[in-house]
Amino acid sequence: MTAISVEMEYFQTFIDQLSEAVVVVDQNEVLTAVNQHFLNLTDQAAFETGKSVNEVLLRHSDGEEGTLLAENGFISVKVSEGTLPFVESSLRYYILKELPAVVHSCQEPLMKTLMNIVPDFIGIKDGDGRFVFANEFVGELFELPGFDFTGKTDADLAEITPDFRDVFQYCIETDEQVWQAKEIVRCEEFVPAQDGSTRFFDVYKIPVFHPDGSRKNLLVFGREVTEKIESRQLLEESEARYRLLAENAMDMITTHKADGSFTYISPASYALLGKRPEEILGDTGYGMLHPDDEEISRKAHEDLISGPCTKTVPFRLQHKDGHYVWLETSCKSITDDTGKVVEIIGVTRDISDRKKSEDMLRQSDKLSIVGQLAASVAHEIRNPLTSLKGFIQFLHDSKEIDPSNYYSIMDKELDRIDQIMGQLLLLAKPQVRTYKKTCLNEIVEFVEILLQPEALRQNVQIKKEMSEDLLWIHAEENELKQVLINLLKNAIDSMVNGGEIVIRGEQIDENIHVSVKDQGCGIPAERIQKMCEPFYTTKEKGTGLGLMISSKIMKEHNGKLHFTSIEGQGTTVSMILPV
Repeated sequence: MTAISVEMEYFQTFIDQLSEAVVVVDQNEVLTAVNQHFLNLTDQAAFETGKSVNEVLLRHSDGEEGTLLAENGFISVKVSEGTLPFVESSLRYYILKELPAVVHSCQEPLMKTLMNIVPDFIGIKDGDGRFVFANEFVGELFELPGFDFTGKTDADLAEITPDFRDVFQYCIETDEQVWQAKEIVRCEEFVPAQDGSTRFFDVYKIPVFHPDGSRKNLLVFGREVTEKIESRQLLEESEARYRLLAENAMDMITTHKADGSFTYISPASYALLGKRPEEILGDTGYGMLHPDDEEISRKAHEDLISGPCTKTVPFRLQHKDGHYVWLETSCKSITDDTGKVVEIIGVTRDISDRKKSEDMLRQSDKLSIVGQLAASVAHEIRNPLTSLKGFIQFLHDSKEIDPSNYYSIMDKELDRIDQIMGQLLLLAKPQVRTYKKTCLNEIVEFVEILLQPEALRQNVQIKKEMSEDLLWIHAEENELKQVLINLLKNAIDSMVNGGEIVIRGEQIDENIHVSVKDQGCGIPAERIQKMCEPFYTTKEKGTGLGLMISSKIMKEHNGKLHFTSIEGQGTTVSMILPV
């Protein structure tokens, strides 16, 4: 053992007898030893080596005073220093003398004032549960303004204020739980108010122990959260009502993330799709979507996540049994404070019956058109039949004429009859709805040939001004034919004295416009807004369904009908479709 080690032992024994705190540091200001009074002052059970003196002692600017960092607070001390009288020793010591209470006298009233003006519960109890300090808010809370809580326990206060007996009993139980846990505990406490309501507090309880493990103080901090609790209860009640409504509604209610994945699905999914909510949660649903409806669904989703908006989209989803079900979803996007879409809410219902009714209406409208065309077609067919009959009779009566000269004429007339009948049957025959790549020029040509006989019968000429470079569109070909037939037939009917109809096709920006312009009687301005309403018609024998169905078909193709008219000069109706 070296001489310095022996002398350090003697020095340690010596400083342990002093009534002031002493720390010993090396040339790097690292603590090498402390006395017992330092450990008691800082509430430490043992000395921890390796710390710098600057970590435990904050020197003031005058150098003679400082702040000692203890386990449970700050202690103002007077600092004296010196060098140990050892040979070749670089060890120094600091004597830390706790400043008398008079030094804190200017700070104590300030601290009490601060704790009294805050609208929070602040209390300090000793190890036996007696109050050491309670701010003014505590007195007001328990209807004891100006009361001195010092030395009183919760049991004493329960006898003084019987109305709060349950509160103090609850405090006694939670205090003991905190002491047993030996850690900070957060709990919710309640206090009855004079008006019969209940005040709720978010409470932190902090236990403080002596170095020997015995109880020293319990610090209690409580902040009133009555409004927050009431808001939470209202929210929970609202959510309960919403969930009750959602889970018993016939419509399927869903919520989605911005990427389209389901975060909630109501039990109605089983009735609609044969699948329980847990079978679909987390999925986007695109795997169940009918291929023909994927494009319109994805486009609607892009619009929803680009900003707050509402969309209503019809589509088909595959039932668990394999067949497809027609559904219609009304969706609304929800944004956060920054305007970013964070959720999409949807309400989905089965529209299979409605779709069947619409298909029946469309078929009825087609049959109505066929019936109206029947007379004109019959007249048009009678002409070539008359020619054929005449040629056959002529050839039969005259055996000297070479019949080969007339075969080509007869063949053309038969082709004409076959073409007219084929188009008429195609129009009347029920068709499966299939969206595919479609050429508008071919649709216009088909309709022109079909209605040409009736136009000629009413002294109407049909002209086409179709751009050759019109882009193809994704559409249901037969339905667009039905729309164009309706428009062209209305144009023919409006010109009782004959005239000219121009069908024009052109691309404007990102849309294709196919317009039908007539020279008829025109439509009054007040009637244009009603043209697509069901059963609204200006014709004596009209059904009022043609334009309504046509408008519906255009909407399903993400397009629309646009009317412009001047009374006495004519009307232009445009089919506007996206490229």
